Amino acid sequence: MTVTLRANCIGSLAARELVSDDSRIVGQVINTFANSFYLKTVSGELVFVTNRPLRSPVSINLDSTSNWDQLVKAMDTVQARPNEIHVGPEIRLDLSATSYYEDESILSKGLNPRFSEIGDAMRVVVLILRIIDTNQSVLDEHSLAHKGIASFLCDGVLPLLRSHAEERFREAAFGIIGLGSGFTPQGDDALGGFLATHNSLANTVRRPPILLNFASLQQKTSWISAKLFDYMQHQILDNQMRRLIDSAAIGNGDSVVLAFEGILPRGHTSGIDISVGTVLGLSLIRDIALGKEETETTIRSLGLYPEDV
Repeated sequence: MTVTLRANCIGSLAARELVSDDSRIVGQVINTFANSFYLKTVSGELVFVTNRPLRSPVSINLDSTSNWDQLVKAMDTVQARPNEIHVGPEIRLDLSATSYYEDESILSKGLNPRFSEIGDAMRVVVLILRIIDTNQSVLDEHSLAHKGIASFLCDGVLPLLRSHAEERFREAAFGIIGLGSGFTPQGDDALGGFLATHNSLANTVRRPPILLNFASLQQKTSWISAKLFDYMQHQILDNQMRRLIDSAAIGNGDSVVLAFEGILPRGHTSGIDISVGTVLGLSLIRDIALGKEETETTIRSLGLYPEDV
């Protein structure tokens, strides 16, 4: 029997890949969880189907609260039909009343002069990261990724305070791709948070975005983690990350803190690891914009300076 699940929102990239007026195969399921699953499209893109409210260009959000791990299985075929998507033999996604999500940023306007005032908000975020449970995250001194992240920050991030250090950063960055445990390794999440922030704001301080080659990423980590990281470095962001970065750009410290608090609970440690990378990305851009050198202090405050590890 076919189970119909009503979609309430579809992201712009997911719609481009999966919505069709013709009946055709558009991908297959590659990973399943109780309340979500991942699809790989025929053109090699990743789509996340979930009943959670988080919006992103690569997501389809459903109204259902059903447990899907008995209905959806890896390798199930995904077929597009007018106003619906069929997943395997039992699932029909109804798109007839679906809203559309497209990642839109205000950053074309550049940094607001109040950007200089987000220092207090960043210190609050660092304090939160130091007092919450960070077991197995990059902040856990016993985790697999802790020392590697600390070395990367010294060898790759701090040199970016000077111009023309992008190649050195790339070399250091590949040392932490795939580092750690979990569905998305801690190194991938932390680096993804950093580059999502850095690349979103780089133009505002006359710096180039830094991109890592996708083929090389796949050699170091899983395909799903590499793809999620690739979306982040290309600024294909969910609404929480977009809110965080835009709030920082306009200098709204209260909104920055609230956005971080929304990201922290993700996954087992992904939210923490992404937040670490993001706060360091903001710190670096702020230093470049204001001619300061406070990123090293932020690294020390997080317990990630190599001499202290």
